[in-house]
Amino acid sequence: MTKGQRNIFLLVFTGFLLFFFFFSLNFNRIVILPFDKNSDFTFATFHEALSDNYSYSNATLDSGKIHLKYRLTTAMEEPFTGFYICKKDSADNLFSIADYNSIEIHLKAKNSKRIPLSFTLDYKGFTSNTKPLSSIPFTTVLDYTGEKTYEIKRSDFTTPSWWYRQHQLTEKDFKNTDFSRLNYFVVGNGQEQGKGAEDEIEVSSIEFTNDNTFVYLLFAGIALLGYGAMGIYVLLSRKKKVLVPFVANEIQAEAKDKTGLIVQYLSKNYSNPELTQMDVQRELGISAREIGQLLKDNHSSSFKNYLNQIRLAEVKRLLKESDLPVSDIAYKSGYNNISHFNRVFKTEVGVSPKQFREQ
Repeated sequence: MTKGQRNIFLLVFTGFLLFFFFFSLNFNRIVILPFDKNSDFTFATFHEALSDNYSYSNATLDSGKIHLKYRLTTAMEEPFTGFYICKKDSADNLFSIADYNSIEIHLKAKNSKRIPLSFTLDYKGFTSNTKPLSSIPFTTVLDYTGEKTYEIKRSDFTTPSWWYRQHQLTEKDFKNTDFSRLNYFVVGNGQEQGKGAEDEIEVSSIEFTNDNTFVYLLFAGIALLGYGAMGIYVLLSRKKKVLVPFVANEIQAEAKDKTGLIVQYLSKNYSNPELTQMDVQRELGISAREIGQLLKDNHSSSFKNYLNQIRLAEVKRLLKESDLPVSDIAYKSGYNNISHFNRVFKTEVGVSPKQFREQ
């Protein structure tokens, strides 16, 4: 693969990566808060199932934000209250979060430090209006550190064990959770607060989004593998430098073995652009196959590459030591096609003959 071909490959590969990366990212989101006049969602408060003396809670809407003010009852050891968001009354009050893996919520609290968040799912064949608490709850606790937007992975929400115990079920009974049937999103009172406590929580926004971290990591991994593989290929396919055991036109000793005879013959005839292995075979009486094997065994090179290295060595010498035009040097060294010569020289040396001479 030539340098130009490698550049084309890298350009195409990079383009493919960017195409894959762009279309793999998911920036879709569901905004359930803040509300506007066209919002599909509404909200309401909840509290313990007590006939009286239950926790007081008041949720008001201000500029699309929900402001919850509450006072927990003293009638229970573990009182609770809060508000939930759901779709407005319609034939189908469910909505899907199957394509979303993250939840962003912006809130501030006056006293609370551990705020429970939940969403519930309608499970076909199990959830029923006549069956109390039959929607599957998924709960997490937000560690509040000040007003800001908190991002929580959907996988951080888990079903509490009490819910399974209440229905005498286990996780195995709900193997295929359908996240396309969400009915409520719930914000509760501060978990650390006991009976009689008072607080205020304001929630400015709630959005189901996508955390694209996996896509970023996958993209980086593919890019690393692709560019790494190309680098390894270049290293492995790079031709070994052939150590030409003589300076062209300066052969002094007579060859004493077959390899020496081949080297000596090539050193005297490299300027012939038509020189082939068969020419050497006819002159030396050594088969073309053996010529190739001897050069491979003794110089780690093919016949064509070895001859090319001799020619390039002479080209470099003449570029350094003479003022001959580059075209004359090419012809003297066995190249009868200047365009081909320029390509070969730049591929092997890394610069053009003119740049080599200037350096």
